Amino acid sequence: MRKPLSPLQAFAADAGGATDRGVDLGAQLMSWLSVAQSADMLAGGSAPSEQALAQSTALLAEFGDQRPSMVHDALPEPTVPIPRIAERFRVAAEAMEIAGCYELAFTTVAAVCRLTAHADAVTATLATLHLGRIARQMNDFAAAQDCYDRVVVRATRERDAPLAARGHIGRALLSDMRGNIPAAEASYRKALNLAVPGGGAYTMACQGLITLAINRQQLGDALLYGWQLHDASAEDSELRYIALFELSVVALHAGFPEPALRGFTHALERLSVPRMRLLVLGGAIRAAAKLQRREQVATTREAIERAIRDANQAHDAAQVLIHGAGALHEIDDLDGAHAMLRAGRDLSARHGYHEFVFRADEMEASWSRSAPREAPAVKVVPKVRQRALRVGIERLTALR
Repeated sequence: MRKPLSPLQAFAADAGGATDRGVDLGAQLMSWLSVAQSADMLAGGSAPSEQALAQSTALLAEFGDQRPSMVHDALPEPTVPIPRIAERFRVAAEAMEIAGCYELAFTTVAAVCRLTAHADAVTATLATLHLGRIARQMNDFAAAQDCYDRVVVRATRERDAPLAARGHIGRALLSDMRGNIPAAEASYRKALNLAVPGGGAYTMACQGLITLAINRQQLGDALLYGWQLHDASAEDSELRYIALFELSVVALHAGFPEPALRGFTHALERLSVPRMRLLVLGGAIRAAAKLQRREQVATTREAIERAIRDANQAHDAAQVLIHGAGALHEIDDLDGAHAMLRAGRDLSARHGYHEFVFRADEMEASWSRSAPREAPAVKVVPKVRQRALRVGIERLTALR
């Protein structure tokens, strides 16, 4: 299991990383250091006093009253002091994750794991689940696997299906990053069977299965599931725009770059999380290239470079770099395409993303085999014979 750094060591690592990426986090880093120190202090010995809990609660007030993104889908918000403060620390850690400050996030949530070790099973298991997500984003697959396995084992022992579903989602995401698609699908389906309909784990399982349907070219099914997910989400919620992103990917694969670009643009205008913006930009550059909009491809490429720095997410960066390379090749920017592909392949090889390395090699090989392309003389609009696909594309086209 990965050993967390001390709060000061984590602060130094993340401050240095932010500087290297050219990201100015300013006073926010000092605030997060205080949070990590507070969590570490509470977890340091015997049960924390009421005064210590009150001090930590006051420190965490700046993060508002929202709950963490990973909660128990069948239980209400906790009212007991330790579970409540655990959630507040985890909300703060999510802010650190969004900014790419994973060492501080890991140190904070590792302290929460120690703090909740003797609390109720749900609180302790959710902390372990959160720690696994941070480890996965840090590309520490062994630590992430250990956390997810612990979640599934404990939830199964407690006969807690919604919590077990969360653990299976973690396993699925990890398998996907490793390029083991059959294992990812099996875990998504286990999660779907165990999850509360409409809950967080259910939603993530649907997202994963949408992606698998796209990969199999079952595009009508993917659009149907995607719109169901979109319509079940709250108005103007992050989930709604994530669903819109997935739907736009389907439209792009189906040969409808115009509605796809409309969907990507709509999502970009409303999403603020750097990681999500990076993924959406990876779709937007491909759609713009299909439409031969060279200026938009160029501006999107610049936005991708900024988003890579902001997100600090190697897996997503590698994927988007490879997508971007294909887009640049589409508009005959061959030098740019090879440079972007090389960057994506190198990043993938460095972190063990074997499926991405394979994709990059296949892409480069296809370029060397292909004859020079001629720009299409007329715009070809594909015929949509499948009703679910036609209705889904029409809804994307109608976005304003």
